[in-house]
Amino acid sequence: MTRSRWKLMSTALASSLMVTAVLAGCSGNNENNGTPSPSASQPSESTSAAPSESASAAAPTPDLTPITYTINTGDDKMNWTNPIAAKVTEKTGVSLKHTLTVGDQFSRWDLWLASNDYPDIVVLDSEYTKKYRDAGALIPLNDLIDQYGPHIKEKFGKYLNLLKDENGQIYSLYSVNKTEEATPDSQANFIIQYDVLKEAGYPEVKTFDQLYDLIKGYTDKHPEIDGKDTIGFGALMNSWTMKIAFNNSVINGSGLPDHGNYRIEDNGDVKYNPVTDDTKQYYAFLNKLLRAGLFDKEAFSMDEKAFQAKVAQGRVLAAYSPSWLLSDAEQSLRAAGHPERTYAHIPLYFDANVVDHSNSITATNAGNFQWGISKKAKNPERIIQFIDYLFTDEAQVLTQWGIEGEDYTVVDGKRVINPELVKQRITDSNIDYERGFKTISTGGSGYWFSIGNGAKLADGDYATPLTKDVIKAGYDDTTKEVLAKYGKEVWADFLPPATIVPGYLWQLSPPDATKVQEQKIDDSWRKHIPRIILSKDDASFEKAWSAFVAEIEKDGLQDVNAAYTKLWADFDSKFKAAVGE
Repeated sequence: MTRSRWKLMSTALASSLMVTAVLAGCSGNNENNGTPSPSASQPSESTSAAPSESASAAAPTPDLTPITYTINTGDDKMNWTNPIAAKVTEKTGVSLKHTLTVGDQFSRWDLWLASNDYPDIVVLDSEYTKKYRDAGALIPLNDLIDQYGPHIKEKFGKYLNLLKDENGQIYSLYSVNKTEEATPDSQANFIIQYDVLKEAGYPEVKTFDQLYDLIKGYTDKHPEIDGKDTIGFGALMNSWTMKIAFNNSVINGSGLPDHGNYRIEDNGDVKYNPVTDDTKQYYAFLNKLLRAGLFDKEAFSMDEKAFQAKVAQGRVLAAYSPSWLLSDAEQSLRAAGHPERTYAHIPLYFDANVVDHSNSITATNAGNFQWGISKKAKNPERIIQFIDYLFTDEAQVLTQWGIEGEDYTVVDGKRVINPELVKQRITDSNIDYERGFKTISTGGSGYWFSIGNGAKLADGDYATPLTKDVIKAGYDDTTKEVLAKYGKEVWADFLPPATIVPGYLWQLSPPDATKVQEQKIDDSWRKHIPRIILSKDDASFEKAWSAFVAEIEKDGLQDVNAAYTKLWADFDSKFKAAVGE
C-alpha cells in the first residue's frame, strides 16, 4: 500500500507534467508527489513576505558557513545548480548532494540500513521511517526543533504533535497544510475523450451506465481510429498501477476519500476494499464492457508505457487514469494536431445519488516523503536550521513563486507569476528543475515544503501561485471549449467542496502483526482480477468472484481488517488529542 504510493509519486516526479500539475509546485493532494540551515531573521530583498516577529526573535543567529549534506532521491533530474537552490544556499550556507537510487529503492533502503551506510538526510515512507528509527539510524528531532525550529513550530501550530511517534519523539519532517480549500488543479481521474463528448452533444455523464452507453455509441460509429481498433475503455495491470485501475476507481466511484486499498466505515471499522460489494459491481461493469468488445483485451499484460502509447494513438475513449499518467501522451496528441483526442476529467459514480467525499484534504502530507536526519549527519542543527528557513514566509515565496523579477513580479502589492514561465511549463518538462522549483518531495507534490495552495502568508498574499486564473492560462482552446459547454472554468469545478479528513490510512505505517497476511491478500487479489473480469457470462462471473472472496478470507482478511481498524482508531485518537477535539 505505502510502497505503491511512493512509486506513484516517484513516477510522477519523473514524468513530464502539464501546467495543471507543474504549477502545483506548491501543492500536494490525492492522489495529489527542500531542506536545512539558519533562520530567516534577515529580511529578503526579493520578496514582500516577512516571517512573524515572534518566530524571528526566537531564531538563533544563523551560521552561514558552507556545508554540504547528502540526500537520497529517485529522480535523476534533481540538481543543486539552479537559481532557487543558490538563493537557499545564500540564506543558509547549506547545499545538497543527491544520492540517486536506481531500480528498487526499497531494496536500496534495506541495504543502506543493513550496512549502516546511508545519506545524511534520508527521505523515506512512513514504514521505512519506522524501520530506520527502530534500528537507531535516525536521531530524534524534538530538542533540535525546540532550539532551532521556530518557524517549523509556527507553521505546524496545533498539528505539531502529529509529528510525534507513540513515544512522543519526532523522527521525520514533511509539509503541513494551512488551507481548508481544495487546490484548483484538483480533478477527477475518470477521463473521457473530448470528441466522444462532442459527438454526443456534451451530455451529462455521472454514472458508469451512462459512460457505457456513451462509449458504445461512439465505438459503433467509429470502430477504428486512424486505422487501429477503437478501445472503448482502457486499463493496465502489469504494473504497480493496477491498484489505481482496479481499486482507486472503485473508491472514487463510491465517493470516498482515498485510503489506499481500504475504506473506513462511518463507525470506524476498516474494510479491505477489493472484496466489497462496490468492487464487485465495478468489476461487473468492466466485464460488461469486455463482453461488448469495449474493454481493452490487452489490459492485463500492459504496463504504463504500453498504456500511454495507446493513449497517444488517440484510440482510447475512456479510462480511469490520473493526469500524471496521461500528460506525455496528451502532449503528443496536441503536438500532432489532435487536441480533440485529449480528455475531460469528470467524476463518475455507481449511481447518481452517491454523496461524494472524495475531494479531501489532510492536515499534513505525512506518508511517502518524510525527511529524517541520520545518525551519520554532522552538525544536525544545521539541517534543522535549513528546514526551518524553508518554513519561513520568505522561503515559501522563494521556493513556490521563485525569484522576483524573473519568475514573478509584484503588482499592486500582489505577486503575479511570469506569463513566460507559465508558457514554458506547458511545453518544457525540465523548466522546474532548471529554475529550482523541484526538490525531493516532502509529502505529495514533488516540490519544496509547502503550506498548501489557498493558504496565505503574513503579507496577506497567497503562499503559492496556483490559482484558477493560472490553471486556465495553461489550457488549450479545445479544453476551454469543452469546459464552457458544461459551464465550468477548470476541472476542479466538477468536484464537490473539499472534505477535511485527519489523514489517510496509507500515510500510516502498516500494522506489523499482519504484514504476511496482507501480502498474501494482495497477491491473491492480483491473481483473481483477470479471472473475474474475463468471465464469459454471469454465472462464470459469480463463480470467479466467490472463489476470490473465499481465498482472500482464507489468507487472513479478518485479522487484517481488525489490525487496520485499530491502527485507524489509534491515529484518530491521536489526531483529536493533538488538535484539542
